[in-house]
Amino acid sequence: MTKTRAFLAAAAFAILAAPGAAKAHPHVFVEPRIEIDVAPDGRLQALRNDWSMDEMFSSSVVVDFDKNGDGKLDKDELAAIGKQVAGSIARWSYYTFVRRNGVVVAMQAPPALDVSYDEKRGRLRFQFALKPKEALDVKAGDLSFSNFDDTYFVAFDFKGTKDFVVKGMPAGCRTDMNAPSPDEAAKSWMASIAAIPADAPVPDDGIKFSQVLSTKFQVTCRKG
Repeated sequence: MTKTRAFLAAAAFAILAAPGAAKAHPHVFVEPRIEIDVAPDGRLQALRNDWSMDEMFSSSVVVDFDKNGDGKLDKDELAAIGKQVAGSIARWSYYTFVRRNGVVVAMQAPPALDVSYDEKRGRLRFQFALKPKEALDVKAGDLSFSNFDDTYFVAFDFKGTKDFVVKGMPAGCRTDMNAPSPDEAAKSWMASIAAIPADAPVPDDGIKFSQVLSTKFQVTCRKG
């Protein structure tokens, strides 16, 4: 079984190759949407991911998890996919990153990953929510939200500001979208590599290009 086949058979995003293996381009494509819920007191209650998977990945999963061979995914089969995927992407922080003033915010594991299948579009849909491990006041510092895969095996393609929704936005706060072009990301990536001291080891993939290239949604609140 090839590495790609093993990946698809598991219906997971985890990379099965060794950490140093070359991965020049994505193999799985996601149309994502992020929604955050803010409580009346300004605390972040939850971040909700809504991912529409590409047709090739989805069709492979249908074949591998359609145990009764009826060409569809029933409730138990969808649940099996959700369990497998949730267990696999946990090691990659669920491809979900929240940062306050540049520092990663620890998030709880989602209680479940809900899976549905759009037969008309031929796409699987994954939905799940994460909560911060500690109370996080949205108004207390600049926040950024993003989906990306450090290995660049999975690509997340946000189409625009409509893919980021804030429910309960506090007064005096605004949202911004930072989506660097490939050229901008490449320049930033090269600058990051150039900044590595001569006597310091270079990571297997240089500096995480997928992180540099990733779309980031920012919530900034006026102080005072």
